[in-house]
Amino acid sequence: MRSTRTVKSVDTRTTNNNDSRVVLNVGGMRFETQRATLKKLPATRLSKLTPQLSYYDPVLNEYFFDRHPGVFSQILNYYRTGKLHYPTNVCGPLFEDELSYWGIQREEVEPCCWMTYTKHRSTQDTLQTLDSLELETVRSTTNDLIKKFDWENDFQLITSGH
Repeated sequence: MRSTRTVKSVDTRTTNNNDSRVVLNVGGMRFETQRATLKKLPATRLSKLTPQLSYYDPVLNEYFFDRHPGVFSQILNYYRTGKLHYPTNVCGPLFEDELSYWGIQREEVEPCCWMTYTKHRSTQDTLQTLDSLELETVRSTTNDLIKKFDWENDFQLITSGH
């Protein structure tokens, strides 16, 4: 299920000064990484960090995101390793929301996690199908009872208000 996106190989050993280090505060947890690491996935939210962004705090010299820190650890690991794993301690829709926020496609989830990750989608589809079948059954049953007991005239009187 992997897409064709490739993680750029970037040499993170370039300089050891503080300009290359980035502090990300996600939901109150601080994460540190190299700026070059965040450049590995172009066209994602973290690849475009600049001090002019509203979520940059110049006093603390960090970027603050009010997001799920547990999921973010997997997101940051994806930048570091090029492998996106699904954390099993969160529900599928939450993980999808986080992927969307960070600009990462769900198809990037590793094959070893794909079945677990997509299980929530098939469960939602099944529940939706069952709900629609239940509504059809209730309608059919009501109509069958009206016909069976010859209540059509009574039902018309009740529904028309006369």
